[in-house]
Amino acid sequence: MIHALGILEANALMLLLGYFLLPLLGFRSRPLVDRLLLAYAVGLAAGGVLAATLALVFIPLDAPVLFVAVVCVFAGWWRWGRHERSSATVPALDAVSAIVLAVPVLLLARAVTLFAVRPLHEFDGWVIWATRARALYEFSGPAAPVFTDPTYPALQHPLLLPALEATDAHFMGAWDGTVMHLQLLGFAIAFVGGSWALLRPYVWQPLLAGVLAAVVAAPAVLDQLATNYADVPLALFVALGVAPIALWMTYGERELLVASALFLGAAALTKNEGELFAVCALAAAAATGGRRRLRPVAITAAAVAAIDAPWRIWIATHHVKISEYSISDAFDPGFLRARWSRVGPSAHELLTQIVRIQAWGYLVALALVGVAGAFVVRAPRRGAFVSLWLLLSFAGMVVIYWISTNPVTNNLYNSSNRTVDAIVVGAAAAVPALLAPVEAMGSSRGRAERHEPEEAAH
Repeated sequence: MIHALGILEANALMLLLGYFLLPLLGFRSRPLVDRLLLAYAVGLAAGGVLAATLALVFIPLDAPVLFVAVVCVFAGWWRWGRHERSSATVPALDAVSAIVLAVPVLLLARAVTLFAVRPLHEFDGWVIWATRARALYEFSGPAAPVFTDPTYPALQHPLLLPALEATDAHFMGAWDGTVMHLQLLGFAIAFVGGSWALLRPYVWQPLLAGVLAAVVAAPAVLDQLATNYADVPLALFVALGVAPIALWMTYGERELLVASALFLGAAALTKNEGELFAVCALAAAAATGGRRRLRPVAITAAAVAAIDAPWRIWIATHHVKISEYSISDAFDPGFLRARWSRVGPSAHELLTQIVRIQAWGYLVALALVGVAGAFVVRAPRRGAFVSLWLLLSFAGMVVIYWISTNPVTNNLYNSSNRTVDAIVVGAAAAVPALLAPVEAMGSSRGRAERHEPEEAAH
């Protein structure tokens, strides 16, 4: 119990970090409850990015360092952000939404009692993620050989999750793998609270509440959170990054792109596939947004690249290679032609895992309804953006399995049930944004697509 309190203290400071960051990042003022919900998601993402980046120079994000970070952000908030006000109004929580939101709250509350006593037992959860977290805790950074020797698996994976778990260990005062899963629950809480606070000024509340409940209640989400794998945290960050871009296509609010930049950047530092999903989201936004939206999308892409750059530089300078594949092979026609037989089984297995009702319930059907509905509510850009993001992401995953040097059966069947997490969760979480009205609920500055002629690609 004492160790669990240490994790709670670390996350409380991250909530404060996010709270003081909100106005500095340009987020508009909201009711206090909404600010706190969004603050935790922002603080977890920003704290994770900070922890992962400082680890590269062997500075642990322990209690003193995190406290200094909070004080520095507080100083900026006191100087520039504490008087910020907004004319936007946020609809009050209605009874139906409150009842539906109780579902993920109860599920997560129940999960706490299970996660708090469940030791690490999954292969990747212990051999990859917990080992890296403990090494960061013991050595304060990515010391050899754990992060550089091919004897250790998955060297290419970034440091956000293990760095956050190392931070928790510093607050606990010791390494305790039996309670570390509680940090994974923090990602689920951040997703529910952050999505609710960020999206509800623009979308229909009961639908948003229902989607959040459906995502958290999906068997694959809670099951995988308890394994200490990074796939669900990655998926939740991706979802928090994709949905705001869809809304931005209609309303043009700067805060939506700021949110996307932060959460997609955090996704890129959570797992190496996060870079793929982030690039696909930004490419889809550039392709479907029209010429006048290219500049803000480019700025967002630059922000995501800046968040990811320190890790990429560290990987390059330490000559760390991905053992399973080389990205350059994706541009080698001869190599691709020789391995063409892998494409069919890869695409089939990924699609099979995406549509598995036992894992995802009806999230995929919900996502398809959302994409079709975007065109019905006269928001074609939103529908086109999410559709293109899904196609590019799926194609990107197929290419990775195509160029992998692992046997196709081993590579696919041991990982495909997890690598599709971001695609399914991201698509489902975007449904409220896809079906949002063309006039924002409570935004006096929204620019509806119906007032905007469809722009030609030229």
